[in-house]
Amino acid sequence: MKNIIKAHLKPLAACLVFVFVAGLAGTYVQFLKGELLDAALEGISSDVFRLSAAFFAVVAVELAAYYGYDYFRGRFSVANKNSMRGRFFDWLLARSPIEVMAVQQGEFVAQYTDQIDQVNDGYLDNIPLLIEISSKAVTVSAALFWLDYRIAVLTLFLLTMPLYVPKLIEKRLQNAKKESIDSFQKHLGNIVEWLSGFELIKNYSIERVIRSKFQKSNDDVSVKLFRFKRITYLSKTITALLSYMSHFIVIVATAALVLSGEFSAGDFFIAVGLIDQLSYPIIAISVYLQEFLSTKPLAKKLEALFEQTAEDGKRTLDIPNIDSVAFRHVCFGYGDAAPLLNDFSLTVNAGEKCIITGQSGSGKSTSMNLLLGYYEPRSGEILINGANAFCVKGLNERIAIMRQDPVLFNDTLRNNLTMYRDMGDDELIALLQKLNLSKFASREGLNAIISEGGSNLSGGERKRIALARTLLRKAPITIIDEPLANVDSETAEKIEDILSELSGGIVFVITHHFSEDKKKAFAKEFRLGA
Repeated sequence: MKNIIKAHLKPLAACLVFVFVAGLAGTYVQFLKGELLDAALEGISSDVFRLSAAFFAVVAVELAAYYGYDYFRGRFSVANKNSMRGRFFDWLLARSPIEVMAVQQGEFVAQYTDQIDQVNDGYLDNIPLLIEISSKAVTVSAALFWLDYRIAVLTLFLLTMPLYVPKLIEKRLQNAKKESIDSFQKHLGNIVEWLSGFELIKNYSIERVIRSKFQKSNDDVSVKLFRFKRITYLSKTITALLSYMSHFIVIVATAALVLSGEFSAGDFFIAVGLIDQLSYPIIAISVYLQEFLSTKPLAKKLEALFEQTAEDGKRTLDIPNIDSVAFRHVCFGYGDAAPLLNDFSLTVNAGEKCIITGQSGSGKSTSMNLLLGYYEPRSGEILINGANAFCVKGLNERIAIMRQDPVLFNDTLRNNLTMYRDMGDDELIALLQKLNLSKFASREGLNAIISEGGSNLSGGERKRIALARTLLRKAPITIIDEPLANVDSETAEKIEDILSELSGGIVFVITHHFSEDKKKAFAKEFRLGA
């Protein structure tokens, strides 16, 4: 978190200045109160009025300084959270699709919401608070030494005893915190999974089963959270007990100085006021240290996450133009399962189209995922212009892919087609008409809002819009996965015509079926699982 803190040192420095002024003012107020009491007891009315005016003026300065401190503390907190969210999203965008797909969405949501909030609230937010408490402790301690060094030494010795409590239970706190975070992360993952399969839950009428699973997961979160809170509350109770006992002993010692005639009533009033001001900061330091120490491992975990480099950063080979893609004796299987691809060899040159057919599960999409670098083959190699594809810089940016299940964003149709690139409407409209999407083939249609996931479109419309987006990319390598699924015969024929007419670059079309006469437009056909 050092980089995040360094980026926001200005508000932190402002916090230090304002809290120092507030501490000086607060300490001076205690002396004014004591002098005011002595003046009142001695009946010196002129001093009473003068000290009263000074008292209110200093209190006004203290309050103004604390407002300035709170203002910049808030700026520091908000800026830190903003930076952490930005760095987390940068880290997420740098992951490969397969890395993201391998993790429950709930885990990412938990990291973005709960974990960042915990680090901000329990770790970073405590930095200005610790500065405030430390500054006040230094100011008040100096004032106590000025008043009487014996009271100062006794106060510091006794009142600092509660500070050792958080350190003594640090490991227990950290373990309980980790268990609570892990439990919530798993729970959130379950929620996301159930929301994704909501239609299935309703269709099979398994609401009671899911409710039971939810309750079990929710109860586990509650148990782990309460365990952490119980340890926290016990620590606070012990800290408060030690603090009150210490406070009592110091007040008794101060009262003894009054009885011996070394302190006036005003001095006693000052000493008690200063001890009160020192007692609260020390209890607060104990609480803040407790939060700080328990959240520290999570802060380190997120910091390590932010420092991770993108996998693409390891790709250093720069290839200006892609002339060929080759699979050489590739063997691949998931985990320890039997190979899905065995001795798979295929070469496609620039300007050629290749159609890959085969039954479901024969490895058609998997072969393209290997090209994209999502997995590494068990044996064999994948080559771009004769070089290892895993070394080619920015390869994903040079591949346009349309998946069988298209993804559409909650945005205008234009932005879904162009992916936020500058493109002329005429080109978009012409392609929409070609794909039998005439109702969208106008400037008004391009401005139409697509619901999340394209829920306001038919399955065929979603498929054709995704195909249009892929074709508009005009990438050196194009992968089109099952373009004919979930479309009517008329639209299927139009899509086949468009794919048959495609030229330039390298095109892979993955499909279960394609008209035999249209296959002639493809330079190569490869059937997997034959």
